[in-house]
Amino acid sequence: MLDQFHLLIHNFIKNIVDVKDDSNYGYRAIVVLLGMGEDSWSLVRNHLLKELVKWSNEYVNLFVGIDRFKELKRSLLVDGLSMVCNLCFF
Repeated sequence: MLDQFHLLIHNFIKNIVDVKDDSNYGYRAIVVLLGMGEDSWSLVRNHLLKELVKWSNEYVNLFVGIDRFKELKRSLLVDGLSMVCNLCFF
């Protein structure tokens, strides 16, 4: 797999993770690199959602509006694990 990357950056690559190719592959790569099972990807999304809700006012200001905040929040929802959204007022 290393040959997929330019030769100049080979020395900077420490690990390559080949995960299932679906819409959650970024989250899958994170959990594998953290030493968790690939199927634990939903935990990362759930923790990101909790962080977003906890600091919602700051994120609304950062995204310059509520619409982008709501869009990001919806993108992190995972069926069956999104009860934290009931705490969100947005």
